Amino acid sequence: MIELKNLTKHFDRICAVNDISFNIPDGVMFGILGTNGAGKTTLLRILAGILEADSGTVCIDGEKKIYKRGCKENLFFLPDEPYYFPNATLKEMAEFYAGQYPKMDKPGVSGMAESLELDMHRPLRTFSKGMKRQAFLILALCSGTKYLLCDEVFDGLDPIVTEVMKNLFRTEMRERRFTVVVASHKLNDLEDICGSIGILHKGGLVTARDMKESAGEIHKYQCVFPEGADIRPLSVREEMVKCTVDGHFATLVIKGEGQIAETMIRTWNPLFLKEVPMTLEETFIAEMEGKGYDIRKVLQ
Repeated sequence: MIELKNLTKHFDRICAVNDISFNIPDGVMFGILGTNGAGKTTLLRILAGILEADSGTVCIDGEKKIYKRGCKENLFFLPDEPYYFPNATLKEMAEFYAGQYPKMDKPGVSGMAESLELDMHRPLRTFSKGMKRQAFLILALCSGTKYLLCDEVFDGLDPIVTEVMKNLFRTEMRERRFTVVVASHKLNDLEDICGSIGILHKGGLVTARDMKESAGEIHKYQCVFPEGADIRPLSVREEMVKCTVDGHFATLVIKGEGQIAETMIRTWNPLFLKEVPMTLEETFIAEMEGKGYDIRKVLQ
């Protein structure tokens, strides 16, 4: 388990990470969502032991000294722009990482590369951006570490390459128990692979929750009320997250148990009432707006 407690990091007068606390359990894919400058990369570099926090603690499997070699061998950090030696091939980088990670699966690298039609003997500098991302994800997955930290691993990739890489994650998660932390500025990069998502904004943590739990607590209804119906008392109820009225037609977003919410709406005798599904993005927007955050700035 990764445990963060009151983590803070400044760069001169800029607070890149501001008093962040949350836990990442073992065996999950955890997403970190936020705009550029939200603190995602700084947070990942602290978790990887590259940067040291000004205050607060990071604890990985009960070990606070994450800079120790034994802890480092159990964690792979995949940055936005991975480094490789000049003219190095995928095979040569696999050899290099094998010296850093005792459980490195070199045959696994060859097998994955072959399945994705990546030439092990071709210089990485000649690869396209998508091919480089796939190559380094293969190296990361085959390193045999318990923890994998990925920074903007899908950024700038076309949908086909993105889906190929997501399938690599899914396959590896099925075959062994390990923990993946993926940072992105796009919710759709995370929503179909991550069980939980933490949202960062201006260095602070907005929320960190299980997505299914969030989705089950917020409901969206479309309603038509009789002419002259006064639903103002309904719109200001504590459970109401959002109420949009256009003539007789209303869209209500309510937090709580679904049947209770529907019973509450029927008290106003709607002529039409239907619950409609919410996307994950709508769920996050509704929940965060209910807390006073303009979360659209985070999800752009």
